[in-house]
Amino acid sequence: MPRLSMPGDMPEEVLATIDVIGNNVRTEILRRLAQRPATAGDLAEQIGVHHGSVHRHLVVLEQHELVTTDVAPGKRRGQTVLWCTDTAKVAEWAEVWARYASGRE
Repeated sequence: MPRLSMPGDMPEEVLATIDVIGNNVRTEILRRLAQRPATAGDLAEQIGVHHGSVHRHLVVLEQHELVTTDVAPGKRRGQTVLWCTDTAKVAEWAEVWARYASGRE
C-alpha cells in the first residue's frame, strides 16, 4: 500500500483544517447541524453511524469551535444535548483551505 506523504511546507492551519473537516462523517455532521440542531443519537440514526462514533466526532468539532451545544461540558451527563453548527466558524475554516488550495496564500 502506498505511503501517504505530507508536504513539508503546508501551513499548520491548513493541515489542521484538512485533519478536522476533511473527514466525510464530520462534514456530514456539520451539514446536517447547519440545517437544524440535533442530538448525537439523532445524527447517528440519520447518517447511519454508531452513536459513540458520532459523539467522538462532535467532541473534535466542539474542540475546534465548529459546533456548539445548549448544555455546557461537564453538565451533560443524563441530559439531552442539542448540537448546532457554527456556520460562521465553518466558513472561516473553509476559507483557509480555499485560499491555500487556490494558490491565494
